[in-house]
Amino acid sequence: MTLRTLHKWLSIVIGLQVIIWVTSGMIISLLDHELVTGRTTKVASPASEALGSVRGLVPLETLSPKIASSITDLRLERVFSGWLYRITTTDGVLTFDAQTGRAFRLEKAQALQQAQHSYTGDGALVESTFLEQGSPEVHKAGAVWRMDFDDAMATRVYVSALDGRVVAHRNRYWKVVDFLLMLHFMDYPRAHHFNNPQIIVIAFLTLWLTISGLILVKRSFTRRDFTWRGLTR
Repeated sequence: MTLRTLHKWLSIVIGLQVIIWVTSGMIISLLDHELVTGRTTKVASPASEALGSVRGLVPLETLSPKIASSITDLRLERVFSGWLYRITTTDGVLTFDAQTGRAFRLEKAQALQQAQHSYTGDGALVESTFLEQGSPEVHKAGAVWRMDFDDAMATRVYVSALDGRVVAHRNRYWKVVDFLLMLHFMDYPRAHHFNNPQIIVIAFLTLWLTISGLILVKRSFTRRDFTWRGLTR
């Protein structure tokens, strides 16, 4: 197979991907970001509190036997009417009731309370589901409760079973954008990573296409083509 033939067929492959990039990016930019991300039906999350501003907390020293690995981050967060220690370690995230020292456990009623407090739409709750393995709609969130509302956007509220936080609001518009983002970033295996093998391969192929194109240009023209005589014939 000649260089010209390879260049021709590769330009078709790269050209199709460029069309996908441009089209998907244009559609994403035209959609309302607030609507897609569910912010139109979501109450803003409360900020974390300083450790020294709350009284009656269990000393962190009493939790140390339960934490086998080193702590990389520690936060005190409001959960319902109490407080929660959110401890990030080298092995993962642990949560404890800051007033009893017991490991935090989110019950269904509490998850429902969080979802309804977070939701500002006009729909009613129609279903609640515990997803122990998490959901593809909230990547890396771990076990979650999903609360489905019957509004026009089919809103789904996800509540983390780890710490009771509202992880995200999802709806039918988000599904469209999620599909477009998959095409835009060539995330076909759904790894949710920008620097995936597909993009790296396309990048190198595009570089090769550019170099081969320059070589073909050089082969297609001679010095005579750029002289005054060659231009006037």
